[in-house]
Amino acid sequence: MTTLSIFEFGDALLATNDLDPAYCAIAGAELPEPQLCRLLLSYLSFYNLGVSSWLSEHEGEAYWHVMFEAARNNTPAPIGGRWPRASERRHFRGPKCVSAVAWLRINYRQPEAPLRSLLGCKTEKQVIERVSTWRLFGKWAGFKMADLIDRCCARPLQFDPNIGLLYDEPRASLEMLAAEQNETPRVIYGKLFEHFSTRKAPPRYDRPVGAAEIESILCKFKSARNGHYEIGKDIAEIRRALVGWGATADRLLAHMPAEVLPQQQAQAAE
Repeated sequence: MTTLSIFEFGDALLATNDLDPAYCAIAGAELPEPQLCRLLLSYLSFYNLGVSSWLSEHEGEAYWHVMFEAARNNTPAPIGGRWPRASERRHFRGPKCVSAVAWLRINYRQPEAPLRSLLGCKTEKQVIERVSTWRLFGKWAGFKMADLIDRCCARPLQFDPNIGLLYDEPRASLEMLAAEQNETPRVIYGKLFEHFSTRKAPPRYDRPVGAAEIESILCKFKSARNGHYEIGKDIAEIRRALVGWGATADRLLAHMPAEVLPQQQAQAAE
């Protein structure tokens, strides 16, 4: 359980690049546009950067073939064992998962098309609306895709500044803080904007930290308060997830933030 204030916790996430370390790897790798489109679709599907890297190396019908293979999960993955999915996509499995991949294949044909169909969107709400029409892709997936497009595709989107007040997880974190500080969630939220807007948003550092980044800070802070997160956890897990998945995974791994050392975690906790 973290003893840091949310301001200290968020500063530590930003300083170590543990806010969204996968974004650093994806943006830093500078993949060709068609492969980046395939990678992001795969990542949104399985939320495992190793699997996504390997799948993205396949083109045309070969891509859909390996997507079906990963969806069915009846044959060993290239590194052995079952095809991994992150907990965020634990429901993306079974016959419904196969059906979801089939729906994408029928409706878009070219594997780059799903991502490209979103690049004309101007706001995160437009992305969420479109992604939510895909089978087994709901509002969380839509929000995550909007964040990926904004940060990894250099396609700026306008995010609702009240995201942290609208969604359940960040709202719960705000309510926890509000109760502790005898303030309203909106007042706490305003203080977070005032504090973090002086920082630049990774991985491109082309704009101030905004609603999407504060949403991530709030969610991770709540998890840390419950003893389920420490600074550097995502970096370590994603680095492990990339090992053994081939050339693209190695390329992304080269751009991953360095692991947070125990002494850095101890300093953050002071």
